[in-house]
Amino acid sequence: MRRERKLMILTGVLVVCAAGAFGISRIDFEEKMTGTETTIVDADSADITYLSWNYEDDQLAFTREDGTWTYEPDAKMSVDQDLLDGIAENLSDIVSDKKVEEVQSLGVYGLSDPACNITIKTADDTWEIAVGDETFSDGEVYISNGDGYVYLTDSGLIDDISYTLLDCVQKEEIPQMASISEVKIVNEGTADIIYKENAGYCYSDAYLYYLKDGDAYRNLDNVDTGNTFTTLSEFTWTDCVDYYADDSELESYGLKEPAATVSITYKPMEEDADSSEDGSEDGSDDAEAADDAEDQIFEYEVGTSDNAYYAKLVDSNIVYTISEEVYSAAVNASYEKLKPDEVILLDWDTVDSIEMELDGNVYTVDLEKDGDDAYKYTLNGAEVEFDDVLDQILNITAAVDSADDEEDDLPDEEPALNGNKSELKLTFHRNTDEYQTVELEFYQYDGSHCISVLDGDEMNYTDRSPVIDLKEAINSVILDSESGE
Repeated sequence: MRRERKLMILTGVLVVCAAGAFGISRIDFEEKMTGTETTIVDADSADITYLSWNYEDDQLAFTREDGTWTYEPDAKMSVDQDLLDGIAENLSDIVSDKKVEEVQSLGVYGLSDPACNITIKTADDTWEIAVGDETFSDGEVYISNGDGYVYLTDSGLIDDISYTLLDCVQKEEIPQMASISEVKIVNEGTADIIYKENAGYCYSDAYLYYLKDGDAYRNLDNVDTGNTFTTLSEFTWTDCVDYYADDSELESYGLKEPAATVSITYKPMEEDADSSEDGSEDGSDDAEAADDAEDQIFEYEVGTSDNAYYAKLVDSNIVYTISEEVYSAAVNASYEKLKPDEVILLDWDTVDSIEMELDGNVYTVDLEKDGDDAYKYTLNGAEVEFDDVLDQILNITAAVDSADDEEDDLPDEEPALNGNKSELKLTFHRNTDEYQTVELEFYQYDGSHCISVLDGDEMNYTDRSPVIDLKEAINSVILDSESGE
């Protein structure tokens, strides 16, 4: 016990001595410093023709000729001119406010093996600066320029050169888009999607997005397709990972044979939308100007490798990382992914009557507008309650796989009628110039699913339960009308 206590005392003495020595050493450094102000670099930034520095694991060197910066080891790199101009401006004026005149050991200041070396050249002068440790206070850093002295300058000098090589790449612009008229995605298939209001391409003008299929158009879900448009057009490059990737390097990013190619047809956003001549701030004038602008095309490719996601512009060799969300939106775009959730979408103002065929019988309900949001319904001359039936029709959706219920999984094959029995047929007679008749029919598939068929073409699996509920609601209306006769 006594020995342990003695060791503890000796250890404490050693710590105190070390701290004392450190303090004496520090006092010694400060005694040898003067408050002399010294100009280390003084140049017109426009005259700087060469810059080099090291940061992290990168050694960077840039030359400037006729006002244009070039990466010295590889002219193929596209250099961020504004960034290099800014670095040149910051390094053109370096001043020290303190000077160590009697330097006994550069290692004391972190200058025997400096963290960074900077070279600045003009046509007539060259400055070589070593950057050492930061001071214990005052926000300064030790530097030397080879004249035998050690200088202190603002530690912001370190921030001025805290750029890796890929930080200095001129990243390509993702344009601001005022409107998008078409997004064409080539993945395992081809999804050519257009946006058009009041297109007349299907029975309902409520749909805004369509898959172009030869001369035909297939309506798509507004929300899902709108989100896909947004994801594929309003993203940012996460990081630049290669300033010039050749074919072998593109393969390592999954971009030699891209998983998907995205081509967006758009009208550009007008610049300075909030500073129009008439002082308007809502951008309406700029939106009109954008409508008059010529269409532009933005194209890029996406790929994946080792659980990372990459992209590059078509005909470019600069590779960036992107989010998984952007990659997935491009790779998974298809009619099956983007088709409407609802089996039918109707504005009841356009419907004059509904013909219902079930159990071998046909019944017709007439609709008549009764106020702003109400209708009067008649069946066989008797007024009936029919709002619940209309709501159920619009609420029937395409079935989706249940990840946690194997019994509710959808069949692997695409919906197809192979002599299936019709359970319910609805014919909507409308007061429109086109699509005056729309037919929706449900066929029995198995105990859990039906197949819905819209106008003899669009087919979806639907859950059987809401179809049975709809039939029961219709039967209830029929019984009520017959009991009231």
